[in-house]
Formats: sequence, C-alpha cells, structure tokens
Amino acid sequence: MEKKRELRTIAFFGTCPASSGKTLVSKRINYPFQIKQIAASFAPGVERLMRLEFWISPDDSAPTSKPLTGYNILTELGHVGYITGDDERKELNIETSRYERGYFLKVFAQNFDTVEHTIDCQVTIELIYEED
Repeated sequence: MEKKRELRTIAFFGTCPASSGKTLVSKRINYPFQIKQIAASFAPGVERLMRLEFWISPDDSAPTSKPLTGYNILTELGHVGYITGDDERKELNIETSRYERGYFLKVFAQNFDTVEHTIDCQVTIELIYEED
C-alpha cells in the first residue's frame, strides 16, 4: 500500500501569565503523523524564565499545571523535556515515532517570571495518508 505524505505546520500563539502555567492545544489530528520540526521564538527580556514543553496527547484538556496526559516530545531529544531562551528563535529538527490518528498536540508554558510572556511556537508534522 502506497502512502502519500504531506507537511503541515501548526501554530501556537498566546500569553502565559506571570508565575503560572498555560497549555495551548491543537485541533484533533485526523491522520497518522510524525513530528518533523519544533520552532519557538523567545522575546527579549524572557531571560530563560519561561519553559516550553511539547506534548502529544490523546485528549484536548488544557491544564495550567502538570501533569499533562500523553508524551513529552522533547524527551526523545535529551535529558530535559523543555526548551527556553531569550531574544532568539530555536528550531529543532526531529523525527518522532509515528502516531496514529486522533491525537492532539499541546504546548505547555511554565512562566517563572513576575511578568507575562508571549508563547510563539510552530510544530511541523508530516501527515501520512494511506492509499489503496
């Protein structure tokens, strides 16, 4: 069976309140997929006081604190499950395991600062269509 593949970029944008957490959730992904790239922009002044985690989850809940349900994508890359930064854009080229249809992507931001910060991320996935 031949498989058609298509890249899609899912944007996440919002604000994480001071000394708090925030979860942004994608729409349900209706086809099998793999993560190909994660990108995040950190504004000047963040000073690495906001952490971003990227999750694949079977539900669309959006908790403001942990634990999230699902799988932290960044644990495939290293010993920490988050990225952080200041006045920079980070791009992580990865290839995760294949996930079946019906999952959601989540970005969980944890802000340790005394002011709110912007969440500005993109996750590029490859949809896998099975053709007869």
